[in-house]
Amino acid sequence: MGMSVAGRWAPAKVKVEIMAYKVFISYSTKDIPNVDVLRRFLQFPDVECFVSEYAVTPGAPLAPAIKNAILTCDLFVLLWSRNAQASEWVSQEIGIAHGHQKPILPFVLEQGLSLPGFIKELRYVAVFQDPQKALYSLRETVMRNSLMKQNQQSLGALALGGLVLLALVAMSKSS
Repeated sequence: MGMSVAGRWAPAKVKVEIMAYKVFISYSTKDIPNVDVLRRFLQFPDVECFVSEYAVTPGAPLAPAIKNAILTCDLFVLLWSRNAQASEWVSQEIGIAHGHQKPILPFVLEQGLSLPGFIKELRYVAVFQDPQKALYSLRETVMRNSLMKQNQQSLGALALGGLVLLALVAMSKSS
C-alpha cells in the first residue's frame, strides 16, 4: 500500500526478488563422484542444485526435504546408472517428478540401460558417449531456462507495477 504525501498517494517501493532456477539431481549415492562433477559444472548465479547428500542436514527428515525439493524444482535431472536402477529412492523420486509433471532430463551414464516405466520414452543424454559434450549441453539448457525464468519474473513484476500505477491513477481521478 502507498502513503499519502501532501494529499496524494505515493506508491510503495516494491522490491522484486528474482527466484533462482532450481535443479533437482536424482542419483544413487554410489554415483556421488558423478554428481559432484555435474553440480560443479552448474555452479553459476541464479541456479540452485539440490543434492540431498549436501542439502539435507544430518538428523533432518530426508523424505519431506526431497519431496519438497522435487515439487519446487524447475528441472529434474536423473543420473541413470545401474546403481540408480537398483535404488529405491531414485525410483520414488522419478515417480514424484513424473506425477507432478516436472521436466525430466535423463543423463544415462552407462551404455545398455533402458529408462524405467513412465519415462522410458523420453529422449535422454547419452553421457557414456561423450561426457564433456553432455555436460556442456546440460549447462546450456539450464542457463537458457534460467534466463527465460528471470525474464518471465521481470515481465510479471512490470505487469504488476503497471496495474498498481493504473489503480493509483484511477484513485486520483476519483478523488
